[in-house]
Amino acid sequence: MTRNLILFIVAAASIGMVTARLESPQAVAWGQSATLGVAAEVRPLVQDNFDDNKRGNLWKVFVDDPNCKVQEAGKRLEFVSKATTKSPIFAGYVADKWCIDPNHDFAMRVDLTYDLVTMNGGWFSFGVTPSPDQPRKQYVSLGIGCVSIYPSYWREYKDGWEVRWDFEGRGRKTVTLYISYDADIDTVYLSDTGYGSEQAWQTLPDVIKTRWPRKPLYVFLGGSAENLQIDAGHAFADNLAVDNGVIVNPNAPPTNPNDPTDPNTHPTEITGEAFVLPSVIRRQGPAEAVSAFLSLPEGLMPADVDETQSLVLLPGGAEAAKRTTFMWLSGRTVIVASFDRAKLLETITANGEVTVQVMGTLRDGRRFSGTDKVIITQ
Repeated sequence: MTRNLILFIVAAASIGMVTARLESPQAVAWGQSATLGVAAEVRPLVQDNFDDNKRGNLWKVFVDDPNCKVQEAGKRLEFVSKATTKSPIFAGYVADKWCIDPNHDFAMRVDLTYDLVTMNGGWFSFGVTPSPDQPRKQYVSLGIGCVSIYPSYWREYKDGWEVRWDFEGRGRKTVTLYISYDADIDTVYLSDTGYGSEQAWQTLPDVIKTRWPRKPLYVFLGGSAENLQIDAGHAFADNLAVDNGVIVNPNAPPTNPNDPTDPNTHPTEITGEAFVLPSVIRRQGPAEAVSAFLSLPEGLMPADVDETQSLVLLPGGAEAAKRTTFMWLSGRTVIVASFDRAKLLETITANGEVTVQVMGTLRDGRRFSGTDKVIITQ
């Protein structure tokens, strides 16, 4: 990554920080887009609007039959299938290297479109599963589709041989669907109007903590078909967002060796890659802020950063005046911050090349930092 590109990123992020600061300690958006039925001020923990037309690091592909597939095209996630006697067949995205902690409330939404009216069934749905390698064996899902010339909403809970499902008539081709979870009472709410019990079309009690205790939940979305050809443009998803919850890294070693489901890691120092601008700081120059760009190691999510703890610039210990955390296109978590230039210069008495360090804290207690060299002149 060139320093010119980094300067562009820092400048763009700094402009954003002047107008607004993230409202939630875990808030970060993967892409920005208007979403049906959702207030503009909502800042998702995880978001994909599929505008880049290629699968990002958020996802891996699951396909149970070569006669169907999902593909990002036209700035959305399309499902296509060929008619086959095997029924049903499924293809979709499953969360990769991130998941939802089931011990906390969560809320997620997606825009779905399905416009075919056919005798044979076709669907597009999203949901959560404790089995990322076999997502069709255990899941809670909500979707739209058609069967027997009956456009409908569809919800399903499956745990091995146990299956619970229901349908409801649908008049719109494109809808926003919502899944939310109350961890205190182990209840899932499914809706096409919003989150929580008051908005719920369906309520599913005792399906996560009761049946899948302490198993991380992986978000999935995809399509299915029953001996039906579905061409591009008829079944697709857009604007997936996890608006609330605790996002964790399932591959992290446990803090408690007696609890293999503990997603937290041992407290250690994490080293990232830092760039500080301007690279030449003049004592008699304009009183501009010092900006820092810190890229964290692969596998750390934006929600892993503890925004309630100070981000500091050493030497001097100046705390960040403004900061923002987001997922960059490379799949790395990035922090951009600005610091008081005077605080840094009053600590550094001699001119010349100086090593500066940006330091912060993760939500699991680990410290992270990165260093860069700047030149101090008169």
